Amino acid sequence: MQIRPIVIFFFFSLPAFAQQQDSTVREPDPGFYENIQADQLPAFPGGPERLRSYISSNLTVPYIRLENDTTVVVTVDFVVEHTGELSNIRVRNPGFRQLDKEVLLMFTRMPPWEPGYLHRKPVSLNVSLPITVNLGNTKRKPYDVPVPELSNLPQYRGGGQALAYFIRKTLQYPAEARKAGIGGAVTVEFLVMSNGTVGNAGTLGEVIGYGLEEEAVRIVEKMPRWIPAKLDGKAVTAKHKVIIRFEPPRSSAAQKEKTD
Repeated sequence: MQIRPIVIFFFFSLPAFAQQQDSTVREPDPGFYENIQADQLPAFPGGPERLRSYISSNLTVPYIRLENDTTVVVTVDFVVEHTGELSNIRVRNPGFRQLDKEVLLMFTRMPPWEPGYLHRKPVSLNVSLPITVNLGNTKRKPYDVPVPELSNLPQYRGGGQALAYFIRKTLQYPAEARKAGIGGAVTVEFLVMSNGTVGNAGTLGEVIGYGLEEEAVRIVEKMPRWIPAKLDGKAVTAKHKVIIRFEPPRSSAAQKEKTD
């Protein structure tokens, strides 16, 4: 008899930047257990409390520069084999690459689970585990930044066209986004120091994921010195923003169709 894999959902909430913090577990919606072909579900050794404790103790949340508090859900799909080993571990929708990497690393180190059973025989089952991570505002603000007059905002040397050329030349489209056909606009806020150097870059707005935010910050951090803002004729440190647009590369088939 052929066994159809089932998908099981668990929900966890973890605080950011803390490896020993308490976390709360939301019980799975009963609807997720309808029509499943298993007499016993796979389980982490010791049950949900032990799994919650394991994740809280072993998930390293990386430093991610953000302007606002952000909640990220990392959904991990994997298979609990009939032996209890985990296989086919992957993040369903890539988000922050550093965080996804740490989540996958934690799963590769996870001990074997207790397998699911059907008719008293262990079976391999698909499991989905959404982990909610609350990321706080991590953008460093070492001192108050004056707001210059509009005419004295920081300027990229060479103007807007030179800035656009630099972004276009420096941009490396993330492989995850390219593969998924994901694009969008990422707003990066940063400081232009009084000496023209750029620092403290962080993204604003909703997270697109797939490595776009990390690439946008990388581009800004590689920028040459700007012309700093001036306040009362004196160069000062000021905030500035740029919007970096990611347009998914068109497939060769689409390009051919357009030219026909």
